[in-house]
Amino acid sequence: MLYTRRRPVGSVLLLGGTRPEPVRAAKAAGLSLTYLGAAAGTPRVIVDSADACLLLDDPTPENMAGAARELHGKKPFGVVVAMVDRYLEAAALLNAEFGLPANTVDTVRTMNDKHRMRTAALHSACVPVAHGAVRDAEDLRSFAGRHGYPFILKPVDGSASRGVVLVSDAGALEAAARSMTTSAAPGSRWIAEEYLSGPEFSVETFSTDGSHHVVAVTEKFKGDNFVEIGHLVPARVGAADQAAMAAEVGALLDAVGLNEGVAHTEVVLTDAGPKVIETHSRPGGDGIVELVRLATGVDLQQLTFDWLAGKSVDPRPAPGTRASATWFLTPPEGTVTAVSGLDEALRHEGVTEGYTVLEPGDTIRPLRSSDDRSGAVITVAPGPDAALARARAAVGLIDVTVTPAGADRGGPVPR
Repeated sequence: MLYTRRRPVGSVLLLGGTRPEPVRAAKAAGLSLTYLGAAAGTPRVIVDSADACLLLDDPTPENMAGAARELHGKKPFGVVVAMVDRYLEAAALLNAEFGLPANTVDTVRTMNDKHRMRTAALHSACVPVAHGAVRDAEDLRSFAGRHGYPFILKPVDGSASRGVVLVSDAGALEAAARSMTTSAAPGSRWIAEEYLSGPEFSVETFSTDGSHHVVAVTEKFKGDNFVEIGHLVPARVGAADQAAMAAEVGALLDAVGLNEGVAHTEVVLTDAGPKVIETHSRPGGDGIVELVRLATGVDLQQLTFDWLAGKSVDPRPAPGTRASATWFLTPPEGTVTAVSGLDEALRHEGVTEGYTVLEPGDTIRPLRSSDDRSGAVITVAPGPDAALARARAAVGLIDVTVTPAGADRGGPVPR
């Protein structure tokens, strides 16, 4: 079935992001695109591809909003769009201020704020997840007294696994309480949640006038500190479990009021059925958009901008699709002395792209967030098992020699 936006637009203001795909998709959809971003780190391809571009030295959400108002006053936009967490709420606020058709501020704010999302889910058909806002050790002890161990502590507005802590017992609770004050930005807010045990997935959806369409289900693999080290599309899950996940995600997106556009919702398949971890009003990161495109034939970026432009869109996966996987490079901690094997990895069967950010002299930190990963490859194959095996094998060809942190004798440690 084809779907068409009731209020198409001819121009878009894109806030931030350093990936060129949204710019290319907007241009392919026939939209006039203005890019508003950071003076430092914006790739040249974005500057060259956008119809207009303004780069700020201090791209805070507040400064971006001020610049957007000036631009809109000179030449009004049809809608303001953001694809990165930092500017999602700013885009929603600007759309509301300018009277532009888009998801409401309340919806975007609720999807960005894990405590607000949990509150919305309580009044929906979603399976409840025990949770509570916490500020200090006393709050954590109170939560443990009500719900027991283990439980999860994380910032309400976090992403990329930053700040996620498993509180397994009373000793871990005291350490977690200290981390709330020493490792977070001033004013950070936190949420405690029951620990969800089971395999983890993300459900990639596209919504049209309040109807939610599952484009793909991604199987996720975790390393230390809940950091994702691999993804696979399609997930190796049965039809009944996939239908249950789709229903749970649809109930949540109804609860938060998502009307249109892409969403990325993380789910754990527990013994009691699927339970939502969190949701985002943007595409999934870590190359998931590319995995979905390779595996299903649906380009979530192009789908987004075609929808905004008023083109008829079909979010359903194409029949007879393939599988695609990504696996991340996560060498041991220490100082890099040599890197080799990337060219060989790129030649490995099924590899479509790959990279490493490491050079001799770099320091590899503990794996605490997605930012600590050192590279990745993406592969395709006729089936999911083969795609995953190819990705893991290709990453294994990238050799990183590391001198362990604090080592004062002995030789380097190869990965």
